[in-house]
Amino acid sequence: MNTYRAAICEDSPRTLDVIHEQLSEEFSRRDFNIVFDCYTEPKKLLEVCHSNRKYQILFLDIDMPEINGIELCRRIRSDYPEVITVFISGKEKMVFQTFEVRPFRFIRKSHFTEELPALVNDIIHEMRMQEGTSVSVEERYSGNIYSLNTNQIIYIESLVKNCRIVLTTQELLIQYRIKDFEALLKQYGFLRPHRSFLVNYRYIFSIQKNTLILDNKETIPLSRNRITTIKEEFITLNYGGA
Repeated sequence: MNTYRAAICEDSPRTLDVIHEQLSEEFSRRDFNIVFDCYTEPKKLLEVCHSNRKYQILFLDIDMPEINGIELCRRIRSDYPEVITVFISGKEKMVFQTFEVRPFRFIRKSHFTEELPALVNDIIHEMRMQEGTSVSVEERYSGNIYSLNTNQIIYIESLVKNCRIVLTTQELLIQYRIKDFEALLKQYGFLRPHRSFLVNYRYIFSIQKNTLILDNKETIPLSRNRITTIKEEFITLNYGGA
């Protein structure tokens, strides 16, 4: 069983102890192996991250001296873009400001205990998803079989009788129907913004009026009649409906 490492950064030592204790208990109930490092100074956490200690999960307060939680997340993400970030804050009005760094969740301190079980369940699910799931695709007519890691697929484009699969490391052209890919991949967070495209939500940087902008700066067309659905699905996947 994998062991994961998480960091908690909270400038109040008393609050830090409470958060650490409750997180440890909740993950332990689910037999999920996780080691926590606790920090009261954002600069110290940043130094540790820059020294190549990798955390899979960050639990950050927002209102902290010298470096606020949003800026701290931004700097750590420059080295570890895949890190899951959860903001735990008493300033509920700042939830919208956190969207610029795409947090996994925003948890209110005043509701931490009651929201914690659902948060932990979602984190465990996401960590297992990040490990990647291999799916097998049998090409039409040729019978060739491809094994694809769902986390490495950025998007799929339908090209008449073929599908162009854009991966993080290469591109493939496979005789396969996009509607079959949609049925296969929807459970792994793939959205259908246009009849000719299927996109992994993890690589969507922003949703514009008629396009999706991906992390690699590519643009994907967004059909007018799918705008509302895509926004709702994206928010649910990215922020848990927050």
